[in-house]
Amino acid sequence: MGHMRLNDVVADIVGDVIAGRAINKRQAAVNRWDDIDADGQYLAGIDGVVARIDTRARRLKLKAEQAAVPSQAELPFSLPVAVAMDLDGTTLVSTRQLSRAEFMRAIEIRHLQIANDSAALREWREALRQANQFWAAHPDWSFGDCLDAILAKGSCVPASGEVLS
Repeated sequence: MGHMRLNDVVADIVGDVIAGRAINKRQAAVNRWDDIDADGQYLAGIDGVVARIDTRARRLKLKAEQAAVPSQAELPFSLPVAVAMDLDGTTLVSTRQLSRAEFMRAIEIRHLQIANDSAALREWREALRQANQFWAAHPDWSFGDCLDAILAKGSCVPASGEVLS
């Protein structure tokens, strides 16, 4: 049993990525498991089960009830068997059990998730647009090299106002 807090081990692993090393998340977790204290291992185990529940529930698709007639038509839509009823996805509810209000809330949550994903995609595209001006002349550069050049040029200030380094 280790002596490090779970968050500290995670920070170390993420630090390796930030430092430029590619990692296999699963292998990194296995390699560092014994460094984590008992409380952290317990929490990580619970988080792992939660992640598996979430993944499985989202992958399973709603099916029509088994009918006596094998030629029954398929549903004209594809929905997950369970849906999140909050933005962080903590509370899962069976799609079949949703009331109309809950169904509308599930749609609203999905809309917010898509909006957040769309905003993140816009940021990625803007970063690519900014980096392309340097990649055109230096195709062997990393994105970090382009970031340094963008900041040195001073022509781009991030929307958040923070300086990237």
